[in-house]
Amino acid sequence: MDKTWIKQQLRRSGKTSSDLATAIDRDRAVVSRIMNGHQDLSLDQAKVFARELGVEVDEMLRRSGLAEGPVAQAFKPGFSDSDAAVWVPGDAADGGKTRSVADALGATRPGVDVWRIKSQAMALAGFLHGDFVLVDTHQAERIQPNDIVIAQIYNNNFGTAVTVLRRYQPPVLTAASMNAEDIRVHVVDGVNVVVRGKVIASWRI
Repeated sequence: MDKTWIKQQLRRSGKTSSDLATAIDRDRAVVSRIMNGHQDLSLDQAKVFARELGVEVDEMLRRSGLAEGPVAQAFKPGFSDSDAAVWVPGDAADGGKTRSVADALGATRPGVDVWRIKSQAMALAGFLHGDFVLVDTHQAERIQPNDIVIAQIYNNNFGTAVTVLRRYQPPVLTAASMNAEDIRVHVVDGVNVVVRGKVIASWRI
């Protein structure tokens, strides 16, 4: 999170961190943790922050390190090696195809986000670098064996996290890759390894 930028936007808009907390229906301490990089900003929260601060959503995503795209290329430390990133509209060459497909598959529902794959961690399962996936965050706590999920792995020693695309095989997350670096399994404990959503659709353009 770009704390300096957030503070600048608060001053410009005349808002306070308490206003942001109220807008996302959370305690002010939650906003403080987000601003200090101790807690991740969700996509839904980013949309609310953008609205409250009077900035574009893609700019909010870029400043928070959540997204990629022509207008959102910056990632905070710890997310540079992530398997996927939230997709932000902005590629004129796309011609609106990605958004059209996403909406047809259900992206207009609350809690359903478009992500783009950035690795080959699940290539053997058919999820290739550059593919798009639809992620339902409301199903994060209702995943079943063999579901493909987006999860975050936290390194509390360094205060960083990495986003991974994996298959859920209770109680662990596994990759489907020929890359030795992806072989390690991760135990889902809800603290150090947290599932953020279930992949409900995928496509490539």
